Amino acid sequence: MERGTPYSTMLSKLYYSTELTGEKTQVAWVQEIPEFDPAPEGIEFSALDTDYTGQVPGRRSADAIAIPILFTEAQHDTLKALDKTKDYYWFILLPEETATTPQKPICFNFQAKVRLGMAALSVDEMLQETITLYKSTEVNETKGLPEAG
Repeated sequence: MERGTPYSTMLSKLYYSTELTGEKTQVAWVQEIPEFDPAPEGIEFSALDTDYTGQVPGRRSADAIAIPILFTEAQHDTLKALDKTKDYYWFILLPEETATTPQKPICFNFQAKVRLGMAALSVDEMLQETITLYKSTEVNETKGLPEAG
């Protein structure tokens, strides 16, 4: 197997922490992540001396991200116990098999408040619920989980 090859059937991991470089708690496996770092909306501009209009990047809004997650009972209990008024650091760690450097896959992180909602249950399916993260910072990227030091 070639390192760095993307695989769509692997699960990414979702962690949270009270500090960027502090101890992280894995709270779910993620099969699908909706757009969480969109490009800014374009702002049109024009000038009197040209016959065209152009666009430049505008600002991005801090959207809420609704992520369907797979979980265990212990992970569900951990998420339910989180303070709903507090911003936590959230980490989306891509599968190890996608990394060029061993144990250093791409990790996206940001701060957000959290809400949890139960998804539909069906026979022969893993337990799934929807975690909604209300972003308060931009998305940053590191190789592996951020560590102190």
